[in-house]
Amino acid sequence: MKVNYAYVILSLIFIVMSFLPAFNFKHWFFRMADFLRVQLIGLLLIMLAIGITLEEGNTIYKYTIFTLLVVSVIHNIRIILPYVVKRNSTVPFSENKLSLLSTNVLQKNKNYHNLIKIIKEVSPDILLTMETNKEWEKALSEIESNFEHAIKVPKENRYGMHFYTNLKVEEYKIHYLISEEHPSIEVRLKDKEDNEFVFWGIHPPPPSPTEKSTSKQKDAELMKVAQSIRKHKVTTIVSGDFNSVSWSKSSKQFAKLSNLKDARIKRGIHGTFPAQFWFLRFPVDLLYHSEMITVSKLKTLPPWGSDHLPLFAEFFIRSSDKKLKNHISTEFKEEVKTIIEEGKQAAIEEN
Repeated sequence: MKVNYAYVILSLIFIVMSFLPAFNFKHWFFRMADFLRVQLIGLLLIMLAIGITLEEGNTIYKYTIFTLLVVSVIHNIRIILPYVVKRNSTVPFSENKLSLLSTNVLQKNKNYHNLIKIIKEVSPDILLTMETNKEWEKALSEIESNFEHAIKVPKENRYGMHFYTNLKVEEYKIHYLISEEHPSIEVRLKDKEDNEFVFWGIHPPPPSPTEKSTSKQKDAELMKVAQSIRKHKVTTIVSGDFNSVSWSKSSKQFAKLSNLKDARIKRGIHGTFPAQFWFLRFPVDLLYHSEMITVSKLKTLPPWGSDHLPLFAEFFIRSSDKKLKNHISTEFKEEVKTIIEEGKQAAIEEN
């Protein structure tokens, strides 16, 4: 029996990658494959096509590999299907429509003019920038006259954040939920019809070989934001670089605890990173919103020099808020508590 070992090894790598995130391990190695679901489907289908052309005949190992490849394809498709299947329902028109532009600028990026041009063209009611330091703050002073309010948190560690809006600002807070290195912005706003809502801008650190070795701090920060949203029961919209894909366990836990909806569901994947390579993009710049917020448009804007694509959304707040609250089990509450404790401990150990 002739065995093509290169084919078997590659197939097994892609099969194993498909199921690695299912293990409850926080290390970046186990989280990495979650970002590549779409790409894995393509690679698995290629391996299936290659397998058809091989001349080994109807061997047991060939049938086994084929079965595992098919199961892996189905597994990955099942995970991304809620985002791929587009909704058919029409969104009602509202004169109270608001727009939001959220973008990670890549701190070392010097293409200030390109972003300023986009901001002026889009003219968002809310603008959130991430990885903005003092140099970026100085460059963005050119657009400050376009906005009534600015909240500035410049940092040189690639976690700076700036917020601009034309809406009425009731109050705002700068949070350091898990680490003093990673700010979040919470702003209480009123729309054009005096509907009150809260905007959160977040940018937790990613699990990666060059950043945090585990997802503990990221997961903990997401849970802390979700806890606050659930506690205050106010109409809320959250945007930012989550460093987590829409379909990951941590993103789903965030949605469950906060009782917010993922704006991408039935609207498409809208990959935002890496901007330079369209075939590798995955969605890490996310948008979540309360039941009483209707998102009428969601799209990415063209590359402009950053490693992230900007995320643009239009939305409006419906007049009455039912303040729906989903039930969460005692087991889930304990899991959230553990996630936060582990994140805090990871931040302490890092310092």
